[in-house]
Parts: sequence; C-alpha cells; structure tokens
Amino acid sequence: MACYCELIETFDSEPRFIILTQPREAKHRFGTGRMAHLCLSNSLLVEGVDFSADDRVNDEIQSPLNFPVLLYPSEDSIHLSRLTRAGRMELVPAGRKLVVLVLDGTWKSARKMMRLSRNLADLPRISFEPPSPSKYRIRRQPKPHCYSTIEAIHHVVDLFAPPGSSHRPHDNLLAVFHSVIDRQLTYTP
Repeated sequence: MACYCELIETFDSEPRFIILTQPREAKHRFGTGRMAHLCLSNSLLVEGVDFSADDRVNDEIQSPLNFPVLLYPSEDSIHLSRLTRAGRMELVPAGRKLVVLVLDGTWKSARKMMRLSRNLADLPRISFEPPSPSKYRIRRQPKPHCYSTIEAIHHVVDLFAPPGSSHRPHDNLLAVFHSVIDRQLTYTP
C-alpha cells in the first residue's frame, strides 16, 4: 500500500473525537481509525482494550468542559438521524463541548471493549442511520449499514455541520478513504 499522507488536509472537527482503537486494528494497514486521527488535528487516538484506568480517556470523560458520548448503536442510543439539527445541538448542555468516543475495531472486538471498559458503560450513546451502504470494499462489513470508523466519524461531523455550508473540510476524511480503497483495488486481481 502506498502512503496517503499527501492527501491529508488536517482540520479541527466539531465535535471532537477520541478514537479508542483495538491493538490488532491499530496495526492493520487499512485501519481507518488511525486514518481519521491523522485528518483530525484535535482528535485523540488511544490504543487498548480496557480503557477503565486510562488517564487520558478518564480526563476527557470527567472534564466539566466536555459532554462525552459514545458512538455505539444500541436500543437506548440517541438516533442522531431522527433529530433535526436543532435537536442535535440541544443534546449538548450550554458551555460544554461535545466529545464523541469511537470504538475502532471489529464488531466483536468493540463488544469486548465495551464489556471491559467500565468508564464507557454509563456514557450516553449516540447512533445514526447510514444514508448509504459502506464504501469499505476491501474489508467485509457484517451488514451493509455498518460503517468503517472514518465513515462513521465523517457522518457524525456532517450531522452537526451548519446547513448549506460550502466549507466542508470534513469531506477530506472520505477523500482519503476512497483514494486508499481505490488504490488498493488496483492491486487486487
């Protein structure tokens, strides 16, 4: 796989993301959590399986300046796609910054990370309904609506972006992702 560094245009995202990446995923050459982290100048990438005692993660969760949520589909998650933009903005208490924690790994490893990380259990959960199937054509997704980490982060940023804005620096996330996928497919017989 060729380097994609020249494609990256870093930006500060709204909301801010903390990407919790499983060690095996961190070493994967198509790890989209790392790819997203390289694009997001204000993100934090933390490798591990159990984040219960991770000081960096706990500092972010416990900061009175932050409103931490976990991007994780569940029956009790807040479905961002079903809310208006105003409704999404009202989720965040005044004076606090939305911080989205994202589990980066296979669905099986994400469930294990959730089970072990006691500090994530009580966080409000958010999810969304993907507008289209994943474009991650070089790795199998368990279902068409399952997104890679970089696609999920892009969509969350999109849901909180001002409507009608022509300035969309977060689209670089997908540009990098699609370029890497397209390049890899040229090597695949």
